[in-house]
Amino acid sequence: MCYSAEASLATGILLLPVGTYCVLAAFRKNIGYLPLAATPLLFGIQQVCEAGVWVGLQRNDPSLVKASAIAFLFFALAFWPGWMPLTAAGVEFRSRTRRWPLVVAGVVGLTLGGARYIAAVIHYDEWLVVEIAVHSIRYDLSKVPPTDAVASVVWQGLYLALVSLPLVVSHERRLRPIGILVAASAVVAILAFRYAFGSVWCFFAALLSFFISYVLYRLPPAPTSRGDAT
Repeated sequence: MCYSAEASLATGILLLPVGTYCVLAAFRKNIGYLPLAATPLLFGIQQVCEAGVWVGLQRNDPSLVKASAIAFLFFALAFWPGWMPLTAAGVEFRSRTRRWPLVVAGVVGLTLGGARYIAAVIHYDEWLVVEIAVHSIRYDLSKVPPTDAVASVVWQGLYLALVSLPLVVSHERRLRPIGILVAASAVVAILAFRYAFGSVWCFFAALLSFFISYVLYRLPPAPTSRGDAT
């Protein structure tokens, strides 16, 4: 995230009660929203991990930087491209025809993101550079496959599609603004913070957790009928 370890840590700590409220609201109102409700908690953990990266860089502690960066990148690379489609699938759990394509997208996201994450971890010392750049943290993944320029653009487009489109096209209209905001925040991060895109975009996405809490607040109880099971 931008600015400092204190800012990252404060954001992470603030998201914990927000996420707790969301989870309790999902249990009370609609269990299908539980994956979405857990998202603020997970973003909070990710921000705490980045606070560790900040502290490690400031103290010139490579071991702390490595451990914290590996934890942060687990979410950034491997987790979110699978989790967001599965979040939409959870909301669509009453409809088999809408649920299964989202589950497949989630598996694809976890597989592709996980493969890139594992490659980055295994070759951390050769392929990954973590440094402070203009009040942000830059995770240089340019040596992590795919390294070809075209393939890299394809990967970035696929990643963006996986974390935003399942929400944008969801039959549940409450998810659509979240997906649009995720995509819009990515565009802003690319245009204004390309040098530290991963860190800044994850911070923007973490801030969207407050909108998720609003969605859960406005969520009515789930209908008692069995719904569409076709």
